[in-house]
Amino acid sequence: MERLKRAGIVFAVLLTGLVVVAMIQSFHLLIATPIALFGSIFLGALMVWVILKAALVPERRYVGWARSVAGPNGRWLMLLLIIVWGAGMTFLASLGLGPQEMGAPAFIGLFVGIFLFMGFIWSVIGE
Repeated sequence: MERLKRAGIVFAVLLTGLVVVAMIQSFHLLIATPIALFGSIFLGALMVWVILKAALVPERRYVGWARSVAGPNGRWLMLLLIIVWGAGMTFLASLGLGPQEMGAPAFIGLFVGIFLFMGFIWSVIGE
């Protein structure tokens, strides 16, 4: 079993190295365009901040925004946010951009959609 564990670790390290080598050209293209570099750093930091705030909610027993979302009108707010999110994603899809231009905003939109739908479920069940 120990041998399989070591083989799995070696495989994971080799696979990570292979992915990094395959993406070197993409990293060079990203560094060559500073707006895309800083935009991706900002969006990544924003996503980490949102996930951190969501993860720390159980630690602080009650917070004001959690009460407003889980209240009786919270489900309507979440439904409105889901409709706005759907319109935004539809607008993004209608621009006809290639995968390089649309990939990062679509990926962030995916995470925003997950949070919105989880918030909607929480607001409906939490009542």
